[in-house]
Amino acid sequence: MEIRAVIFDYGCVISLSQVKQEIDAMLDLIGIKEDIFTTNYYKYRLEYDSGISGEEYWGKVLSACHVNYDREMIIKLIEHDAKSWIAINQEVLDLAKDLKNHGYKLGIISNMPMDILKYMKENFPWLKNNLFDTTVFSCDLKVCKPDLVIYTKCLERLHLRPAECLFIDDVEANIQAAQKLGLETFHYRNPEALEVLRRRLLKNKSTR
Repeated sequence: MEIRAVIFDYGCVISLSQVKQEIDAMLDLIGIKEDIFTTNYYKYRLEYDSGISGEEYWGKVLSACHVNYDREMIIKLIEHDAKSWIAINQEVLDLAKDLKNHGYKLGIISNMPMDILKYMKENFPWLKNNLFDTTVFSCDLKVCKPDLVIYTKCLERLHLRPAECLFIDDVEANIQAAQKLGLETFHYRNPEALEVLRRRLLKNKSTR
């Protein structure tokens, strides 16, 4: 079946890897070893992605790290955390624009906390200019990948069958979940893979 839509993950696909400078800023604020911080940062991350507040999330992280904190520290952590995830992979965004110009529908399915999504909406023009036909973020839906509900919601909004959509993600579990629903998938591992994907999707595809 012909692919009619391409659905992108955000973190480490549309965005680059987490910005080290911002991670270091969070570590300096908290004053603990990076391995302890990383363990607890991800321990509660899906709860944050599912819609709990930044204050509740960071309260859990800091308590697990045995760190005394106040609201001012949490506000600073939320800001640094948001900034750590907003370095854009311009090559991927350029590919999305090319796909749009060649007639594909575009979507985003991403696990995303409310605070980072708010920051993105305020600072990313491409989230406001109809480049993507639909965006499905876990904090809005209260469901995270790899739960099949989040993929189904995106398909409903695109008005397409699974086999008509290609899903791009860097996490194997998310790829496997999409495959269970019947979506075509592309496991994004490095920038070099973009050229393979570009040739696959744009070959013999006429522009609008």
